[in-house]
Amino acid sequence: MSLNVAEALEIIRHNKKVAIVGLSPKTDRPSFGVGQFLLDKGFKVIPVNPMHEEILEQTSVFSLADLDPDTVDWVDFFVAPERLPDFANDIIRLSPKLVWCQIGIVNPAFNERLANAQIPFIADVCPKIEWKKS
Repeated sequence: MSLNVAEALEIIRHNKKVAIVGLSPKTDRPSFGVGQFLLDKGFKVIPVNPMHEEILEQTSVFSLADLDPDTVDWVDFFVAPERLPDFANDIIRLSPKLVWCQIGIVNPAFNERLANAQIPFIADVCPKIEWKKS
């Protein structure tokens, strides 16, 4: 089920464990800025990036398959939209309280799979930007 910004923000304010898929260690990347922002707000950030063992001084995991459902409350995506369906099975297994797809990351087939699994999602917005507005 697709959520609006206020609903999505309400979920993340009360659920502090976030896996960020595609988190980059490069300081000029939006994912780095969002990850740092969430850490500064008290979130437990789990980087999901097979290329790095640690990002933002947090231990990185190779993939969502490496996570147990109790280790993550919500998932934030920084990947190409066409890659989203590759993550659907792991998302359904994890059954997070929210899937957040960043600005420009929209995939209707992925959204439909989430909706069918009754996993709330929001797409094409940034939690850092929206948090600062609220």
